[in-house]
Amino acid sequence: MSDPGMSMMASAPSLRFRLVAGTLVMVTVIWVGVTVFAWRAAVHEAEELFDAHLAQTAALLVALSGDEPEEIAEHLPEHRYVHRVAFQVWQGPVLLAHSQGAPETPLTTEASGFSNSLGGEGGWRVYSLEDAQTGYRVQVAESLRERGAVSRELVWRLLLPLGIALPVLALALIVLIRRSLLPLSRLADSIGERSADCLDTIPMSGVLRETRPIIVQLNQLFARLAQSFDKERQFTADAAHELRTPLAAIRAHAQVALAEADAVQRNSALTRVIEGTDRTTHLVEQLLTLARLDSTQLVANFTSCDLRALAVEVVAQCAPAAMARSMDLEVEEGGPVPIRGDAMLLSVLLRNLIDNAIRYAPPATRVAVVLREVPPGLVVMDQGPGIPTEARERVVQRFVRLPGQDACGAGLGLSIVARIAELHGARLLIDDWSQGDDRPQGGLAVRVVFPS
Repeated sequence: MSDPGMSMMASAPSLRFRLVAGTLVMVTVIWVGVTVFAWRAAVHEAEELFDAHLAQTAALLVALSGDEPEEIAEHLPEHRYVHRVAFQVWQGPVLLAHSQGAPETPLTTEASGFSNSLGGEGGWRVYSLEDAQTGYRVQVAESLRERGAVSRELVWRLLLPLGIALPVLALALIVLIRRSLLPLSRLADSIGERSADCLDTIPMSGVLRETRPIIVQLNQLFARLAQSFDKERQFTADAAHELRTPLAAIRAHAQVALAEADAVQRNSALTRVIEGTDRTTHLVEQLLTLARLDSTQLVANFTSCDLRALAVEVVAQCAPAAMARSMDLEVEEGGPVPIRGDAMLLSVLLRNLIDNAIRYAPPATRVAVVLREVPPGLVVMDQGPGIPTEARERVVQRFVRLPGQDACGAGLGLSIVARIAELHGARLLIDDWSQGDDRPQGGLAVRVVFPS
């Protein structure tokens, strides 16, 4: 079976290939443009050079026209292209002299200046010059075919180094980019050699500037993972510790029930088994809720919720527990309180706050749930002993219970509330219940303020 990771790597684009191919494509395009420009410029300059040569030759012939026409060729300078130049010397309609390759008919009908004419092999490029004093008309011509051959030779000699330099540049780019990307390969090898539990930060010494942001983000990710794993290990250890005690108590009561012959004592032991089972079930439910809050991303699924409708529903569910302790449990009347959130999690938040109020407040007292519309939020108030100011930051941590409390619990309720409030971007505030003199036995107000 093929490895999906290897398949993805095989189909993934290569940064090295992109750099080399992209650079070569751009260099080639620019190179072609420069080559075309250089070709045209070289051909133009060659034509200008040849025309200048023709004009200089014509001027020389005019200067020499005072000699005998048949002696003109003896005065022409030696040049590698001199055999390619044809000339004629006319006086009126009479051809006085001409070169060996020149025809006996006029090279062009133009009396002066540059012109192209047919004839010969491929045509002529002709320059005509007339001396007004002597009446001599000189025509100097070069074969267009030979001019083109010379121009192509010049351009070829000019462009040949450019053509050789392009593959050399490509090879140099490949070597340079390969060497420049070696730190990335070493970084990948270093990360790949790590074990699953190695979350040490990657050293920043000798790191390229371009890869530094990636390594910084990786180190931050490793730190978050290490923190998450530490929390998970601590959570597992605390959960095991908290579950060990109620399970041991259930086992002890069950053994007592098995060994007890008296029906009343046996039923009493079995009742304690049921109570212990209920407490353990509540603890497990809280642990599962807390684990779900830590392992899933819920923000993307938030919808519009009516906080007051949720409060009324949760209060109805908690009413039997409040009635069993002769407590007044009420929700302040008012209009809807719309917020964005997860209805199930908000119900868990309300249920934990109300359940804590019922557990820790004395019997025959009052628990009130008050909703606020601006800013949206809720307050759960009870007439219990309250929480000392110095302990209010600590009670939202997991498995933290204040000393001297008689109510059963695992110290998870407020930590669940704090986590749900954090997921909703809400603020959790723990304060005293201040409603005038209506707090004969102290009181506590837990506020959750949601963003508008």
